[in-house]
Amino acid sequence: MSLLFPDDIYPTTAAWRLVPNTEVFKNPFNGTVQTLTKPGTQWQVELSFTNLSRAQAARLTALVAQLRGSAGRIKLWDHGFATPQGTAGGTPVIDGAGQLGSSINIRGCTPSQTFLKAGDYCQIGNQCVLVVADAVADGNGLCTLVVEAPVRYAPTNGSAIITTKASGIFMLKDNNQAPRRSTKKLVLSTMTLAFVEDLST
Repeated sequence: MSLLFPDDIYPTTAAWRLVPNTEVFKNPFNGTVQTLTKPGTQWQVELSFTNLSRAQAARLTALVAQLRGSAGRIKLWDHGFATPQGTAGGTPVIDGAGQLGSSINIRGCTPSQTFLKAGDYCQIGNQCVLVVADAVADGNGLCTLVVEAPVRYAPTNGSAIITTKASGIFMLKDNNQAPRRSTKKLVLSTMTLAFVEDLST
């Protein structure tokens, strides 16, 4: 079961990077290059916190301890873009079973409105994806989402599309993320935590 990040503790900076899984092959004789795109595009996240109160630092320290290094899982969303630019109107759900990849059909959107704009996030199943083209619903509330990274696991027909605090499942980047604790009661704490997306969810 995944832990939940505290709603009332906000990072000073939240750096989200979508890292493709590609290989580059360079011909040693003429310098020409070929590239290969492979599955496994992954979010990498770095959250930095400054001027944490003693109570806030204690809660984050306890949360990291619960994760037990890279063994645990936690739900994260991008604090800087928790709500979309688009209207996100209606009751959007997956329209059709067996959908995978970068183009996902949905229904139940408010008709004839821009449901999500390029740069918005949405959550499909347990995967947080980035919308890369404006998604405009037709007169029947049907819409196609063009997203990166490609959807890895086919969502159930009729399952909800989440547009507020769209989250993914993450783990600590390594086992050395536990913050150091200050022994001075009045010292405000600073810490940075690095996470990577769990591609098995």
